[in-house]
Amino acid sequence: MQKSIVKYVSWRPFFKLLALPRTIAYDSQPMKNRPIIAIILLLVLLSTHFAACGKDELKIGRDNPQLEIQKCMRLSEKKKFEEAIECLEIFKSRFPQTTLGTQAELSIADAYFNKKEYLLAADAYLIYVKMHPTSPQSDYAYYRLGLSYLKQTPEAIDRDQQYINKAIHYLRLTATAFPSSPYHESAVESLKDARSRVARRVFYIGRFYYRTGEYKAAIPRFLSIVNDYPETDLVPPALYKLVVATGKLQKVNDAKLFFSKLTLDYPDSKWTKKAEGKVRKYVKKYGSGDGESMISETPQPTGGANDAGRE
Repeated sequence: MQKSIVKYVSWRPFFKLLALPRTIAYDSQPMKNRPIIAIILLLVLLSTHFAACGKDELKIGRDNPQLEIQKCMRLSEKKKFEEAIECLEIFKSRFPQTTLGTQAELSIADAYFNKKEYLLAADAYLIYVKMHPTSPQSDYAYYRLGLSYLKQTPEAIDRDQQYINKAIHYLRLTATAFPSSPYHESAVESLKDARSRVARRVFYIGRFYYRTGEYKAAIPRFLSIVNDYPETDLVPPALYKLVVATGKLQKVNDAKLFFSKLTLDYPDSKWTKKAEGKVRKYVKKYGSGDGESMISETPQPTGGANDAGRE
């Protein structure tokens, strides 16, 4: 085996910049290794150069505040959200307790929202409304706070819905506390969407018990649809299933009660026509029904399907 030898290489530009020794040990084939080392050094130099350039862009606090916040906003417009957030964080620390500093806080939340990091966005909006309760942009912050939680909630009703109640809370707050807000209508629509998701999940659980013959467990779920979510289109099928569930349990009076509500509120519904046949069947099989009702809360007529969509 041929022994390793030492060569002296004078790549002055590389060694001067990186402060490396000018002696490099090579094996018996120095010419093969030289290009590889050159490429590695070049990559290191380029990465250092671009990193330095990136940091120069975030030098905030040396210019007119209006011009500097525009630098941050341009990063956001280019969808460089991480850089925009870093820029805005630096800006608000340089200009605390100023109008533009407060605007930077809201813009940070917007950047998280646009990046689809909805929980971080929700945290940022919540901090904003707590720190600036009298802000003229409170309506916007509350609306986006509720919307962030709604966006974080999967649309599939069989998946985790842990943030849906927070979405409903803040969207309802926006709709009720800011009736003249330009975000009022959007908040109301998003609130309907959130409530509809909850209703679908409740109905889904009730239907599971219904299909497995667990009628006593199904009844409270369908009652919740009727009493708590009267604006949804799930009320007619929920009432029909209540007719069947109570009829199966030989509670004919309760079955008649739910059929009566179907007749009053949804006279033309297909569920009303289906329920009519079921009630006749239960009356014929079990009699007119004199037993004690198992329904603790009697559903009240809503005035018909025209009430759908009300809050």
